[in-house]
Amino acid sequence: MDHQEKVIVALGVIASITSLVIGMARTATLSEKIQVKPDYERLANLLAAKQYSKAELQTYRMMLLALGKNPKYSDPIQLNSKDIAQLPCEDLRKMENIWYRYTQGKIHFKNKNMSWQNDQHNLTYAISYRSNICKIEDNKNSNLKN
Repeated sequence: MDHQEKVIVALGVIASITSLVIGMARTATLSEKIQVKPDYERLANLLAAKQYSKAELQTYRMMLLALGKNPKYSDPIQLNSKDIAQLPCEDLRKMENIWYRYTQGKIHFKNKNMSWQNDQHNLTYAISYRSNICKIEDNKNSNLKN
């Protein structure tokens, strides 16, 4: 192989490696941007089946997803009052409406102590406070659309 052929081969190898590295970086960036959305239908189905413990866990998972946290079973994430203060009103409203609708108005999510809450009083208060900021109503006249 003469010098010119060696240079061409070397440039080809460099181009291949560069393309591979850029492709891997692009894949990582795209996968980081993919955000799983809360599954409101699953919550509704659990409540319709009166599986309240599972519905509580689903609500917890939905809150994590709404906050952009990745719930992994091996690494549990604890919610705190600061997290609740960041919960999007739209997601909180949907959760409240589903709980209200499928419990025939007997359970308001915003006032319920969930089994996953470590410090039940503080988190229940934080959820209730955030619900007030989001103007989520308690009465039968509240908007019950999902």
